[in-house]
Amino acid sequence: MTDAQANVVAKLTRKMLILGAAAKPLSDVTVGPLVSVYRFAPAGNTRVSQIEALATDFAVELGVEDVVVKRLPGENCVAVFVPNEKRSYVKFLETTPALWRVKDTMAVPLNLGVTMIGEPLIDDLAQLPHLLIAGATGSGKSTLLTTIITSIVASKTPRQVQLVMSDTKGVDFRAFAAVPHLKYPIAYDDEATLAQLEFEIDDMNDRLDKIGASGAHNIAEYNAKQQGLSKTLPYTVVVIDELADVMEMRGAKRGHRPGQDAISKLAQKARASGIHLLCATQRPSVNVVSGSIKANFPARLSFKLPSEADSRTVLNCAGAEHLLSQGDMFYLSPLRPGLQRSHAPFTEGKDIEAALEVVVRYS
Repeated sequence: MTDAQANVVAKLTRKMLILGAAAKPLSDVTVGPLVSVYRFAPAGNTRVSQIEALATDFAVELGVEDVVVKRLPGENCVAVFVPNEKRSYVKFLETTPALWRVKDTMAVPLNLGVTMIGEPLIDDLAQLPHLLIAGATGSGKSTLLTTIITSIVASKTPRQVQLVMSDTKGVDFRAFAAVPHLKYPIAYDDEATLAQLEFEIDDMNDRLDKIGASGAHNIAEYNAKQQGLSKTLPYTVVVIDELADVMEMRGAKRGHRPGQDAISKLAQKARASGIHLLCATQRPSVNVVSGSIKANFPARLSFKLPSEADSRTVLNCAGAEHLLSQGDMFYLSPLRPGLQRSHAPFTEGKDIEAALEVVVRYS
């Protein structure tokens, strides 16, 4: 432990004692790209929730913008995440070697960046089976979506993965308009988005009929029975840039919300057919992230959010309001224990353009 780290531990320990919480500092300090993790074992009658409630007091004591306090999954301690004075942001090109090593073992690889200690964070969307991304403006949400889509089109062929994309803002996905993975042209308004979702519901039902008739239980089993790539079914990723716009669509009948109905049908039944949802929102209210959405989106990722209420809506706990900006995030996944502090890649436009140019040229 360096002198600077020892000074941080001393300040945190003293602050806890002053505020009536007792905890023993542990020797392990993990230094990551953006934050360092200081571990404390609660002592006496001190509860974990008492220490977690001191996050703002710790930030003031250390003179930093924000501090996150969470129990570490699988460890008998509480972690205090303190921003590093010197931060090394993760770049998209630095994450591609790890993606290339696992791309053939995953149906739809998601390049999510790195963990808090700098290890690659790549999960298979087919196993999640859907992912919800929340974050305030400027927190890194759109950049992560762009990184994920670029990684998919660079690592999988159109025969393996197809994309259905909704960009109601009209500015985020235009770079992907020429990629051969697109199942339909990119939808830039609510009506086109709803039409494509309804097409996907029909396709889902057709796929389920075909998979059931073959005696298989899901797309993976069905494809394993096929002879030749031309007979296999490609996975489909439905990417929605602003879920709130879809969920709040009004139908002709009073109280009818066709967008919400379409999303719910796909989220509930589409997994076995190989259709998966990747949805983002900057308005994580209970009207958007409803109980049905949370039940069918066990994988949820949050960047910095404006309030504790927003954090609880997305993650079922506080903490996202204390995250740093520019890619700092919490990741909740059924494939990983507990809540993971992670960092999304910073993606430059020229890197995306170069990757997409290669894909379009050689597809």
